[in-house]
Amino acid sequence: MISISVSDLKPALAGLSKVVSGKASLECLRCIRVDATPERVTFMGTDLEVYARYAVPEFQCDTTASFLLPLDRLQSTARRFPPRTILNLEPGRISCDLGTGRISENIENPDVDSFPQEPEFKMEPVALPESFSRRFSEALGCSSTDSTRYVLNGALLDVSGPADAGHYLVGTDGRHLFSANSFTLPIQESAIIPSYKILLWRGLADVPWALASEKKGALVRIAAGDWTLTMKTIDGNYPNWRQVVPNALQHRTTVKLPDGHEFTKIVNGLPGGELKDSPVDLVVESGSVSVKDVAGGSSIVLAGAKATGPDLKIRLNRDYLTKAFDYGLTSIGLVDAMSPLHFTREGRQMVVMPLRVAETLAAEAELAARVPESETPEPENQPAHIEPPATETTARSEPQPERNPMTETNGHNGAATPYLNGANRSTSPVPPAAAEKPAIEAAIDKLDTFKATFREALVGLTELTTLLKQSVRDQKTGEKEINQVRQTLRSLQGVRI
Repeated sequence: MISISVSDLKPALAGLSKVVSGKASLECLRCIRVDATPERVTFMGTDLEVYARYAVPEFQCDTTASFLLPLDRLQSTARRFPPRTILNLEPGRISCDLGTGRISENIENPDVDSFPQEPEFKMEPVALPESFSRRFSEALGCSSTDSTRYVLNGALLDVSGPADAGHYLVGTDGRHLFSANSFTLPIQESAIIPSYKILLWRGLADVPWALASEKKGALVRIAAGDWTLTMKTIDGNYPNWRQVVPNALQHRTTVKLPDGHEFTKIVNGLPGGELKDSPVDLVVESGSVSVKDVAGGSSIVLAGAKATGPDLKIRLNRDYLTKAFDYGLTSIGLVDAMSPLHFTREGRQMVVMPLRVAETLAAEAELAARVPESETPEPENQPAHIEPPATETTARSEPQPERNPMTETNGHNGAATPYLNGANRSTSPVPPAAAEKPAIEAAIDKLDTFKATFREALVGLTELTTLLKQSVRDQKTGEKEINQVRQTLRSLQGVRI
């Protein structure tokens, strides 16, 4: 029998729940394996990709045994009792002594031999620098979640470079890339470690890690505190990430950020975060640095940030910008508005691809539609590619030629003059009231009309579905009545006079 306190059991259950699935088809995969001797007690769970073993630090054991316990039953039992409660674990039973009485619960006891065997390692894990676990989490935070690009669904341990350049830890999703090389990895082959849930668990973030690799990088073992993780790696060729990293000599503008800043809150407070790609402009002007929302209505100077080089405005995803801030990268190298941003600090770097201005025009129009008329920014604060509508005053101050709304062109291949939101003008006669209506309001009216039509279509579909269901029920009722008549006829045929 094994005796362990609830407080010592909960860390094990929290980590094992990141590996063991309650929906696994095999019963043994919904359980944890308990291996006990008077000297050592361990709990292990697996999903056939990761084997997570936890060495219990405090326990009492008077036997040598191996058995399985359903994880969900063990979790529900631990939640019912205070942290100081001592639980007794044995094959097929969980019990505890509360002082006023003993509580015992019989549970399933699957065959321990059905549990998958943990891969054996000949090499012992080698200790890594204390910063490795933090850098590993940062690399996984930049990895892809797209299942069609599985090779990017993890962090690369790259040992392929020159020996004097050190080894790299890399993560990317194709839009932004993170790498760090402030350590030497004790492996012979490069390996891609998938972003398993347990690797992102906070319980592993604050303890030193050790690493070992076998079978030419196909298996990796990480020892972290009381945990030992044996996992499979991703088999595939990682892209040549070095070719997308800008050369520092190419930087024309450099931005230095102060330590301990709170720029993340400033960026997250700007409008437009709910739009596609969450666009935001990073503006360098006369040595100062500011962030501006895509409509140009809000601009906030980043106090303490200093810039050298030509003025520049570059648009990027605010989530990547705040991630670089949170990672503590304090230097930004810029080339031009269409080249990647290069964030760096002490052996770490992040490369972020900018957004094309043309790709965010629709987002700007959507944001402008949400701003009340009284809060619409003045024309001089609008981006250059959005021209404000002419007012009556400007129309009178400068003589204008007679205009025909049906044939008016903008001088570009005879194309009709576009609205502010990019939609073409209608070539049909327009009433005076409608012609004076701003393009955004006209678009909103069209959207309301479409919504009404769409609702009517939904109502019609609902009524049609109801009629079809009723028809099916009537058909089933008719078939049932016919079967009853047939049974009656059969019984009458069997009657003899």
